Amino acid sequence: MGTRVRIMDLELDLMTQENLQAEVADYLAGDVLNVIHVISLDYIDMYDENELVKQVLAQADLVLPGERTILSAHHVEVLETAGMVVDYKSLRGMTELLSLGNKTCYLVLRNEKEAKSVYHYMSRHFPKESVLGVYVADGGVAEEALINDINTKLPDVILLSMDSTSQEEWLQNNKGKINARICLVLGSILPLIMRDNVHVPGWINRIHLGAVYKFFMKIPNSHFFRKRIFNRKMVNYNIKKKLRGNGNEREREK
Repeated sequence: MGTRVRIMDLELDLMTQENLQAEVADYLAGDVLNVIHVISLDYIDMYDENELVKQVLAQADLVLPGERTILSAHHVEVLETAGMVVDYKSLRGMTELLSLGNKTCYLVLRNEKEAKSVYHYMSRHFPKESVLGVYVADGGVAEEALINDINTKLPDVILLSMDSTSQEEWLQNNKGKINARICLVLGSILPLIMRDNVHVPGWINRIHLGAVYKFFMKIPNSHFFRKRIFNRKMVNYNIKKKLRGNGNEREREK
């Protein structure tokens, strides 16, 4: 239903929003846990350096681009115009499917601040009863107690966001124990989503500077700046690849 593209050494699933919605509908109708990773540009470094991350992504059902900058070398503007999933904003179809189908979710998040932000967002877009539970990684709750609570409440979706590589370790340890349909892994992209949807302090709104505040807060996350980071990563990747190639060639000569 889609294709795969290689970003440096990382392979991503490239598919239309319509195909993604159909895939998610199949997952929700099944009886096994399916894992969907939505990744940011920053995750590429973690993938390059950590074998556990590579292993977990290799086992995932889908690995989707969370920000359009990742697809800079693949004519992202054309892909976006064609209705392809190019960033987290392209996941609206999947979100609507979960909302219209009255699906439930369980939030497994890195800290209380993130939990509050995500819960408020979920409350604005979904019925409050759709969130069956919230767990924070720094909250001191035993992992076994968390798994028991998830399996007692039987959510359709686990929304997982932890610091790498904590989320990969959690997923590797608990994937076979969880009674749910989808695990949506957002650890690398959720901080970017929160910054894109920054909360404006009340006093700034009262002096009518809310739009200006949002503009300046979003500058570091803009496609222009993130693309510069991507280009530097590509240069470093090509240098490393060339060095590895030269090293292999010298080994063969011996």
